[in-house]
Amino acid sequence: MAATTPRLQTKPGSSPRPGTGPRPPRRTAPVQLIGPWENFVEGAAAALCAVVAMAAVSALALTLLDAGSVGSVWSLTLALTAMAVGGSVAAGSDVSGDGGSMGGLASLFGGGGGGMSPSMSGAADVVPLSVTLVGAVVLWIAFSRRLGQGQQRRFAAGELGVRAAGAAGAALCTLVIVAALAKGSATMPASAMSGMGGAGGNRAAEGFGGGSGGLGELMGGGSGGLGALMGGGSGTRMAVTYHVSVGSAGVGAVLWVAVALGAGCLISRRARLPLGGALDGLRAGWGRSLSAVVRTVLVLAAVPLVALAVVGSVVGGKAGSAAGAALLLAPNALAVFLTLGVGSSWTAGLHPVRSDSSNPLAALMGGMGGSAGAMGGGRQTDRTEHLRSLAVGGWPLWPAALTVTALILVCCAYRAAHATNPAQLVPLHPYRGPLAGHLGMAQRFGVVTAVVMGTAAWLVGASGNFGVSMFGSEMGGMSVELSGSVLRTLAFGLLVGGLAGFGGSLLAAARGAFGAR
Repeated sequence: MAATTPRLQTKPGSSPRPGTGPRPPRRTAPVQLIGPWENFVEGAAAALCAVVAMAAVSALALTLLDAGSVGSVWSLTLALTAMAVGGSVAAGSDVSGDGGSMGGLASLFGGGGGGMSPSMSGAADVVPLSVTLVGAVVLWIAFSRRLGQGQQRRFAAGELGVRAAGAAGAALCTLVIVAALAKGSATMPASAMSGMGGAGGNRAAEGFGGGSGGLGELMGGGSGGLGALMGGGSGTRMAVTYHVSVGSAGVGAVLWVAVALGAGCLISRRARLPLGGALDGLRAGWGRSLSAVVRTVLVLAAVPLVALAVVGSVVGGKAGSAAGAALLLAPNALAVFLTLGVGSSWTAGLHPVRSDSSNPLAALMGGMGGSAGAMGGGRQTDRTEHLRSLAVGGWPLWPAALTVTALILVCCAYRAAHATNPAQLVPLHPYRGPLAGHLGMAQRFGVVTAVVMGTAAWLVGASGNFGVSMFGSEMGGMSVELSGSVLRTLAFGLLVGGLAGFGGSLLAAARGAFGAR
């Protein structure tokens, strides 16, 4: 009996429609199940990739800066990588070199020990945001690679937690090791220290080496300034030993991973994440606003970084050194500019540290106009510069910052309002009138702007100090700082972000109405 094939049942006088026949079985990709150890290892590998990327950026910047002429590029690279997650650097030194038989206080007291030899000490607390941002982006890309491969299932919350734990554990261990290894010495010629303290350095040269006779001849009469005080001869080199705080680097590593993964989970559009009830609502209502602001800031920071890296590598020389410095701190300058635009106040200060009045030598040198007096503040005054009052091309800086920041925030709010479901724009108050959706967008975008700008202001703040000690007491020094008001940034960021969110929502609604018409 011949086999029969199934036929479609059609009405009399009609023909079967094309494409209505039996379809072949649909092939579905098998669901790849991985165990907890695989998730943990993949999270740890993501953190390791991020640390390697951070070290590569640090090494590139230091190479452009010709850091090899000062110290070991390897040690300095590790130090910068640890500083990118909040590690603070401390330094100290003794004077070494050939200052002559009786040249300078280093020769006179260097062999005495017991705090009699001149020494330097200092500390720096600054975060190179370019290194931090590169590491955060690489961390999220590597972490979410499997989460966005079009799988037919969502990762369970436990699996996501295991991956995050692997990333946090690997970052903690790796960056603690990096901070522990980030120690070494950097040598600076005495000419780098001459003239320390501006005009005071010139007076120091007169007192110690710039003229004949006086205390300058007694102390060795060398190149003047702090170099004459500390060594006298032109061959003197200052050897500075530095190390990074392991504790601050470890705490900063965990916070860095938490912020990077948390922001990635909220702004990601392709990863299938098991956030759950309230967190899913948070992502739906607030994720688009956060995504618009964070992605825009990353693009604004990435474009100059790539340009600086290319130009510095090709040109070299002084231009390469300038490009290397900007490569490290360009995102810091961008953060200061944007926070100035929302109304934050930034001050840059240089404060001389006065010498110990109980030290007879410090008092003697201060009275004679020497280096100790210049560095100790006897001839200097505090200098504090308010950045918002700076003039660029004859115009104050803050109107330009306000204009640029407002345009950026309105564009971000427009994108966020266009991409957010209107049902997720319910305002936090009971008002449900025709402007309810716009007010809801203003509230959410204002909070997101305040959080992002406040975090940037907190990270960009920097401080450093430098001091010279002799006879067991401090002869003088100086401290520098760059500080901004985080609370003021939060308050004005909330206000400016709310206005930008309202304006962007109105623009999105107007475009939608015009398109429908």
